[in-house]
Amino acid sequence: MSIRNLDALFRPRTVAVVGAPADRPGAQLMRQLDALDPARRTILLGERDGWTRARRPGDLPPSELVVVLDPEPVTPRLVRRLADNGSRGMIWACDAPVPVAVLRAGHDATLRVLGPRTGGTAHAHGITASAWPLPGAGTTALIAQSRSITAAALDWAAGHALGFSWMAVTGGEADVDVGDLLDHAALDPRTQAVVLQLSRVRSARKFMSAARACARSKPVVVLQTPDADSAGTPQDPVFSAAFRRAGLVEVDRVTALFSALAALDRVGEAATGEVAVFGNGAGICQLAHAALLREGLTPAAAGEVSRARILEQAPLARMHAGAVDLDLADDHATIGALRIALSSPLVDFVMLVRSPSPGLDDEALARRLVDAGLREKLVVVFLGQQRAAPALRRCAEARIPAFASVEAAARALRYRREHRHTQDMLMQTPTLDPLVHAGDGPPRLAPAKRGSPPRILPADEAQALLGAYGLQPAAWIGGEGRGLRVRLRRHPQLGTHLQMRLDPASAFAPTTWALPPLDDVITAIKLREVGLGEREQAPPGLRIRDYALAVARLAQLAVEQPRIAEADLRLVPADDIAEVGFARITVDAAAPPERSRLALAPYPAELEHFAMLRDGRRYRIRAIHPTDEPALIRMLSQAGPEDIRLRFFRYIRQFTHAMAARMTQIDYDREMSLVAVPEQGEEEVLGMSTLVFDPDGREAEYAVLIRREYAGQRLGLQLMQDILDYAAARGTASVYGDVLMENAGMLGLAQRLGFRRTAHPDDPGCVRVLISPKLPAEPPPWTKGLSSASI
Repeated sequence: MSIRNLDALFRPRTVAVVGAPADRPGAQLMRQLDALDPARRTILLGERDGWTRARRPGDLPPSELVVVLDPEPVTPRLVRRLADNGSRGMIWACDAPVPVAVLRAGHDATLRVLGPRTGGTAHAHGITASAWPLPGAGTTALIAQSRSITAAALDWAAGHALGFSWMAVTGGEADVDVGDLLDHAALDPRTQAVVLQLSRVRSARKFMSAARACARSKPVVVLQTPDADSAGTPQDPVFSAAFRRAGLVEVDRVTALFSALAALDRVGEAATGEVAVFGNGAGICQLAHAALLREGLTPAAAGEVSRARILEQAPLARMHAGAVDLDLADDHATIGALRIALSSPLVDFVMLVRSPSPGLDDEALARRLVDAGLREKLVVVFLGQQRAAPALRRCAEARIPAFASVEAAARALRYRREHRHTQDMLMQTPTLDPLVHAGDGPPRLAPAKRGSPPRILPADEAQALLGAYGLQPAAWIGGEGRGLRVRLRRHPQLGTHLQMRLDPASAFAPTTWALPPLDDVITAIKLREVGLGEREQAPPGLRIRDYALAVARLAQLAVEQPRIAEADLRLVPADDIAEVGFARITVDAAAPPERSRLALAPYPAELEHFAMLRDGRRYRIRAIHPTDEPALIRMLSQAGPEDIRLRFFRYIRQFTHAMAARMTQIDYDREMSLVAVPEQGEEEVLGMSTLVFDPDGREAEYAVLIRREYAGQRLGLQLMQDILDYAAARGTASVYGDVLMENAGMLGLAQRLGFRRTAHPDDPGCVRVLISPKLPAEPPPWTKGLSSASI
């Protein structure tokens, strides 16, 4: 169900409580709800001063949110009655499991259930249905599976004057899970960043889709904690690989999560990662310098002009390895020197580190920093305890990023820098398309008897399978030769993944993990992580190009061969593509469901089909791919200004890489763009139609654009009909589009296809057209593998 009715958990107009609190958290939750207007709250099967009492379920007034403290009276019949009476959300604030029948009754009525073992919710502009209130209003959402970590984060934030837009604890996730709340955060205008804690993923495909969607629009920092069943094992590297692939920034400890909170709330975006360091002592400067280097940041050396200007403000200052030692400079001189560094376009941030010193008043300096309005790009560190605490508090209240250690400050700066770096990495354009079986389909393994155990493929079968992906056995393997060990495995929650490591390698050599499918950009990043490089003069076997194509093909094999349970291969360098020195492949008798096997939606090659223009020319229609970016930019750049305005509702002078990457690097679970290309060749895009689904997959918005020279050739009609057939095959209930009133061509096309017109809810210059898509009696062959379960 995803985000439907989630707002009832945060901003309900009325609340009903079932039962009485049985423990301290329940009692504290009730005290928070006591703040509601008495007309908005009712208690069933309990008594409380100032609350309206309902003796029987039939006495309950309409209540958008139901808080369950006692699960005993909650039956499917009660849930259906509540839903019929307007209830849309339920917080199961107890540890008892939610009965399946209760969940089913809620699901049928779209009543969302948060819990069990939840810590509830709290909203800065809504209600607090939790034992832990928010410390204040802010722009960061806190999503967690653990009540104890949530309590620690909220308490730490309160001590540092940090606020939240809202928080939610998912607990046992019988219904509402982390993916749902990430979708909610992505669409929430009051939320500018997200802090996430999790130890498990209930639905990998759903989580990855939601995480990617949220991380595209706002930074998301995640803390992975061991699951209760993992016996306290360290961080799961497959989870870490999934986080990076989705664009999330991972932290590795609870204290780092706190630094991330401050970074997201108060530290601005980073462009270069260069940090100017100021301190009141050489040792302090060196400490900060080392902390920045450990976090992968660059201490920025003052230029000659800046150096001279800083010395004018603080004559006693000295330079140490790029840092500025202000020594005993007074507050006036310190602020003057900081202003010079803050005005420089060559640095992202300025870090001021202050150690207790005779004659210096830290709180007075903090007050003067606030009065001077120095907040943009400034990060301050007050070392110590007794004298530092009031200064840190004053800065925090003025929203100046302030920390008690240089390590915490450096980590916070790295999180901002890492978010920018992760987004840039995900926006790179691939040049290699490993989709080698888009037309004829992948090779098929020999069928196996149902229920038979997994079997290891004989050498000839394994060789034939690998050969179908362009991977040939090596002619001769020397024991001393370099190679790459690649293992395919199934993760219990995230499905199929690749593990890579140099072979032979020392015990300390790095290992990297990746989720298929892979393109050449991601493959190169992963091979760089195992120690390979781009240098042509490096020995064979130590260059990325020695293995890149072969690894991408193995990832495609993992996508296209669902029966592979695991595989172990050794790749060795060759002229064009690495060869296979060793392979052991184990296959199951039957394939698991795709959504449990692949955390990322693969490229839907099966959508490819052919159509014909009015003049008899044939062309191909297929799903868009990231490698289409150059052709798409050419098509958009050649379109007339009015065509662009009618499509994008504004004039666009130049289409940038970032814009085109957003249109071509899509999540096939949440979006679909069909492009028309020549029958032979990929160099041009003739037109495209796009659907963007809501997280539920029940509604989608369409858009279409064709090259001007193809107007009147039925290309736009074909692309629109195909995208509607795709939506119908996916079970989408409604497709809509917003069309400018003067766009007669699109309005005529919509009318021809059966859309109905309605007034636009916000813009009188637009018309909204809607349709409930239906497949024809004889569905197109390319739609037969689709279903609503694919969302």
